[in-house]
Amino acid sequence: MGSYEPVKTAISRSGTNRSDIDAIFKNFKAARLNFELKAENDVVLPDYKGSTFRGAFGHIFKDVMCVSHSGNCEECSFDKVCMFKKIFDSPPPSNSERLRKYSAVPHPYVIEPPLDDKNFYKKNEIIKFSLILIGQAIDLFPYFAYSFGLAGKKGIGKMKKGKFIILRIINDKDQAVLYDYRNDELKALNNYYIMQDFMDSYDASKYSVSLKFITPTRIVFNEKLVSELKFHIYIRNVLRRISNLNFFHCGSTEENNNAEPELDFNYYIEKSLEIGAKGSLKWYSFDRYSNRQKTHMKLSGFMGDIIFEKVPSEFFWIIKLGELIHVGKNTTFGHGKYSIVSIV
Repeated sequence: MGSYEPVKTAISRSGTNRSDIDAIFKNFKAARLNFELKAENDVVLPDYKGSTFRGAFGHIFKDVMCVSHSGNCEECSFDKVCMFKKIFDSPPPSNSERLRKYSAVPHPYVIEPPLDDKNFYKKNEIIKFSLILIGQAIDLFPYFAYSFGLAGKKGIGKMKKGKFIILRIINDKDQAVLYDYRNDELKALNNYYIMQDFMDSYDASKYSVSLKFITPTRIVFNEKLVSELKFHIYIRNVLRRISNLNFFHCGSTEENNNAEPELDFNYYIEKSLEIGAKGSLKWYSFDRYSNRQKTHMKLSGFMGDIIFEKVPSEFFWIIKLGELIHVGKNTTFGHGKYSIVSIV
């Protein structure tokens, strides 16, 4: 888990050439949609809201996207073209050399649940959450929105009694209102983040980068859970996630298999080894019930503040993009969310 698979054609050892990065990530795109919900009755949610939102969405999204209506994915003859499976289960393509030993590749969406400590929402109270869509998942935005709307009608939370309506959906990129319940019209999602939005000009200076890990972050390095985060471990995981999301969800894997250049991971890893870290991370554990596996699961990860010292500016695009797409395991629940506190 702590190493990368061999790259096919590495870019120059500078590792930071703007045109190279633009070419490698020319098809990368991501959108962040901010949802505003209104409780139709009293809503009771558990402490672990991410699992509740993902679970309610997942069941309905499957029904919405299913073309066979058989309910049995294992026996479905449409599994090769099923968009639910591609988005929700994300198996690696059969001809892919990358992650071929894994049952699934990174999912192209993240649900960021409400971050407040509230469990009880009164009727007419506003509930906010965000949805991040990556690559091909952006084209399915209407289906995501429709599925969340149905989830509100069917109910979420304790005994599925919490019902809500979608008041507004706002595009984080330009603050455009894509949906307003007053006219009940869903607008197209045509404006989204691309790699250029995360790129700055580089300079020779080094900076102190302060991050706050807001939700439990679970990172594995050399087959061990990480509790003390070092910069090179953080960079390895963010780079792996960026690269795999780009490869599997942002364009044709057939194109990428035809000797397309890939990022020189070793360059960034070698430079990251020089960068120190200090912080106050704490370990948190949560209990989650999985409807799919019909069992309670223990989820855990670190949260808190960390400062990376003397960071070259060539790492900034990685850090900024990681802030949007999260890092580590269980990102679809909203895990691995961090914010950039300062770069000085």
